[in-house]
Amino acid sequence: MSTVILKGRHDGIDPAAETWLAATDLAGDIDASLRLSRAADPARYGFVKREPLDLTSCTGPAAATVIALLKAGQVPTPDAITAAEANPPNTDTLEAKAALAAEAKRIESIIRTHQDWLGEVLSSTVAMHWVSYGVGPTWQEAWQSDRVSTWWIAAHGGVPDYRVAHQAMFSTLEKAGWIASNTTARSLCPGRRFHIHFFGDHVSQEPAHSIGYLVARYIGVYRRLHDDRSPTWAEVATSTTDAKGVPLFFNSYDARAQQEWLETQGWIRVENNQLRRGERAKAETRRRADLRKAAASGSHAA
Repeated sequence: MSTVILKGRHDGIDPAAETWLAATDLAGDIDASLRLSRAADPARYGFVKREPLDLTSCTGPAAATVIALLKAGQVPTPDAITAAEANPPNTDTLEAKAALAAEAKRIESIIRTHQDWLGEVLSSTVAMHWVSYGVGPTWQEAWQSDRVSTWWIAAHGGVPDYRVAHQAMFSTLEKAGWIASNTTARSLCPGRRFHIHFFGDHVSQEPAHSIGYLVARYIGVYRRLHDDRSPTWAEVATSTTDAKGVPLFFNSYDARAQQEWLETQGWIRVENNQLRRGERAKAETRRRADLRKAAASGSHAA
């Protein structure tokens, strides 16, 4: 019997477990979070002799097994995972799997056909959640919102199964720039497309990854030229353009409003109210430098 008394359900959730689940279709599921917490930190619940589950190793097939055990109401201990992998459930018939695949394909087609319509609905829903709570919604909370449900009814005739449709919806809209997220819990936020649809061709229509790199590069150059001092968002807004000379931002307020997705996707980071390049920007700079070196080597060899 556990000797640990937890004051509330949320208090008993391990942060690492919540973060791991945030990128799955069980994000926001308190019961699943509690079961995963018991597996990841058994000593906290009084099971001092039980081997803890290493969440960093739970990727690929192992992650799928963990999710399956959680959905079955089980605690995914290392022993339970080993047993499940040795005897995987196979209850779906070939006909059921084929029907599920066909439904997923239809849903993906609907999402791609109407991605801007759905993108505007979802991103504005996420934006309102930030206004109300100061954090992003989980994937399930965004999915279950009234506006998103209403959209599915209008476009599809009903709300599809979350397990079938959520991956296509969120991944398609993130690639299109309507939303942004990372592995941190409640990181879901409006993306670049949400902000620029208010301003039309007054601002650059380049994809989000190009905008992120240009902003980060400007910040890096500015800091080198100004004794490591950070630019303000007003300076970023007035000084940055794309290759065609079109401004990246409409004004300083627009630039500041887009800080969230730029941080979320790793293009910038903010330390002590100072703008700095993020890790994704540094990696992209290295990648481009390597490509230039390779191109130069090739031309010399020729």
